[in-house]
Amino acid sequence: MAIERDTKIKFHEHGTLKSVTRWIQTHDEGIAEWLKNSRRAYQRDRSDVADEHRAAVLLLADAHDDQPARIALLDVGGATLEDVERWSTWQDPEASSRGSTLDEEETQGNGGKAYMYSRFKGPTQILGVRGGRLNRKGMEGDRGSLVRGTPGFIPNVSHGRDLEISSWEAELCEALTSYDCRLDELPSEVEKAIRARQAFTIVEGVDPVNVYKGKLDVEDLIHKLLRHDQSTLAVQQLRLYAVHNGRWLNQGKPLELDPIPPHPGFEQPVVHEIPEQLPDDNGRTQSTTLDDTRPRGRVILHTSRDNMPRKHKELRSRWKVSYRAGENMVGSKKVSELVPNTPGNQFVYATVELSALEPDYVALGRVRPNDGPLLEAVDTFVADCIRELAKQIHEHQRHEMDEQQLDEVQQENRKLDDFKNRFLPDTSNVGGEGPNDGNGGGNGSPPPPPPPPGGDFAELLEVAWPEDQVLRIGRGVKIRLAPLVRPRAVNSAGRTVAKLTFEWTSNDRHVIEFTGTDAAIACGKGRTTISIAIAGTSIRSREIPVEVWNVDHVLLTPRSLDIPLGKRKQIVAEVTNDEGLRATNVLLKWMHDADDPLIVRINPAGWVTGNRKGRTNVTAGAGDPVADGVWARIPAAVRVVENRDEIQRGSGFPQLLLTGRDSDPETGKIRDGDPEQPALWQEVSDFQNNVWWLNLENPAAYFHFSNFQERAELWRSFHAQKVVEMVQQVHMQTEFTQRDTDERRDFWASHKAAMERIEVQLAQMMWEQLRVYVLTGSGID
Repeated sequence: MAIERDTKIKFHEHGTLKSVTRWIQTHDEGIAEWLKNSRRAYQRDRSDVADEHRAAVLLLADAHDDQPARIALLDVGGATLEDVERWSTWQDPEASSRGSTLDEEETQGNGGKAYMYSRFKGPTQILGVRGGRLNRKGMEGDRGSLVRGTPGFIPNVSHGRDLEISSWEAELCEALTSYDCRLDELPSEVEKAIRARQAFTIVEGVDPVNVYKGKLDVEDLIHKLLRHDQSTLAVQQLRLYAVHNGRWLNQGKPLELDPIPPHPGFEQPVVHEIPEQLPDDNGRTQSTTLDDTRPRGRVILHTSRDNMPRKHKELRSRWKVSYRAGENMVGSKKVSELVPNTPGNQFVYATVELSALEPDYVALGRVRPNDGPLLEAVDTFVADCIRELAKQIHEHQRHEMDEQQLDEVQQENRKLDDFKNRFLPDTSNVGGEGPNDGNGGGNGSPPPPPPPPGGDFAELLEVAWPEDQVLRIGRGVKIRLAPLVRPRAVNSAGRTVAKLTFEWTSNDRHVIEFTGTDAAIACGKGRTTISIAIAGTSIRSREIPVEVWNVDHVLLTPRSLDIPLGKRKQIVAEVTNDEGLRATNVLLKWMHDADDPLIVRINPAGWVTGNRKGRTNVTAGAGDPVADGVWARIPAAVRVVENRDEIQRGSGFPQLLLTGRDSDPETGKIRDGDPEQPALWQEVSDFQNNVWWLNLENPAAYFHFSNFQERAELWRSFHAQKVVEMVQQVHMQTEFTQRDTDERRDFWASHKAAMERIEVQLAQMMWEQLRVYVLTGSGID
């Protein structure tokens, strides 16, 4: 195509200037850019500063005596004429490298200038002294104006450009005066370096914006600066000191990030080599080495002893995945963005080192990587790595709970669960069999209930499993049978006798084996029978026939379904065994792939309850899904959607159950605790089953439980408090759901959600300090 081009490319000067400077919004961002530039200037292809001389000083001064506040950075590099000339050019891709072949962190020629242009109302400057010559260049003018963005020599070319000077010391002392600091007061290594090199650079800004009454919030500024991505490498490779109004911070020692103590049992970093080929979100293969032109990358996972997002000031800003390309910082993302709602992810942070991310994935400011197919593929791999480690930490936390203590707490919880029924309103006792005096518990404790007709002695043990039906289970499946078989001890009047212990027996342990209570393992192909007895008696249930199948193939139908929140739908698993027989009533192991484990609740028969809005893929099978198991090749896509109908609470007295010990009535599995949920916990599916959970992995609950052995009274106080809270919430729930038809009947649900948000956000943070106070009586002054 024929074209007659303009003589040169044209940009709107002021518009371009705004676009390349607006990303600097805070002083910590700007100072981080200064630090990055100093670190780069120290390298051997630039100022070639010896390791023992690599230090810098952050100079801070509040407004005083009609003088505005100031911020500056002093380093020992010594900016030359070439340096200040290259500094003067906006958007220079070679401002840092200048043709160097070193594998070094690259700057984009904008960061430091953008800070000086946009975050100061007064003049800004770069002053360099080296080899007996001075160069001083800067900006002056209205903030945000085009004239300010045009640098110039200060005070003019003849006195600011490559000026021969007689004393570098006099120039430095004059510059330090504004910060109430002298040369001999500088840290010894900084003073020695400057004297040895007879060189220094000061970048400075006068009258910083967003500083209240000219007083710098130094503590907050230093805190944010040290945690900024762009500061990380600089703080690691040079010693950074800070002085404020002539007083040295951190007792005159270099500033440094507080170390993050690792999670117990996970002290060493976990390193994963990134594969050379990874699939992106569309299934296309991406090369992580740019077709062998770049080295392979790696993911380094670190752990934290403390829950990082809850430690708002200390750790929340460091709970991230940082991306590096060689020595270059590319940016970061929050861990929760890659693996949301994954138990244990609060204790993991990571670094991705991948040279192939540069230059395409390096955005202006290097705050966050650019999106693209390679990053999608890498993020998927990183997320899998974090999930694996988070799962290990979560399991480790659960195993730390002493089994004997859990048994004792479970027995105690059952007693308290019975006790609380005395104080519940009439509407809790829908079945009419529980204790109630008709006043809703509001006028004191009602009398204990009379003994059930027929006495407290069991005469018979019934099971709900149909007599003509075989219980089929896939080999390798572990399952709790009580929710399916539902054994019930009855007295002579046919009424239930509660709180009895059942013993489960298999007639062939090579087919079915019990590992305690009702937990069964389908060990091998074959037929047998199981039965249940009341512990300490000769009373036994009828025998239930059992078949264990070798599963050869699993087909799920439907392939996709929408489930309203709180509703239940079945996914049918058609199983073909190794003899070619087919059936749809074989009990399998079910799982889904969402990061949030509680989006859906699935029982062994494939009934799926929508518990939280979202999407997931559900699959079923037998055996280990990674090793030798047989699972459905095509999962069922499930979407939990809004439910326009009112969600109904289950009947009878509400139950208080214990995480890590009691079975979830919705799934038949032991309910895991979750540190991100309230201590007194109830999901939508729990509401429908009228159960509550004492969540032992909640920080407050875990703290009290861990002191159970030494100070049982401390635990009992907490346990009792949660029982009281449960009763109070049941009363509130009843009050708000029994309103007239023209009132909002869902008000209680909204109220409860707000209460739980407050507990998660506020109460858990409070417990970080309260646990010390409870043990020592101090820590909250």
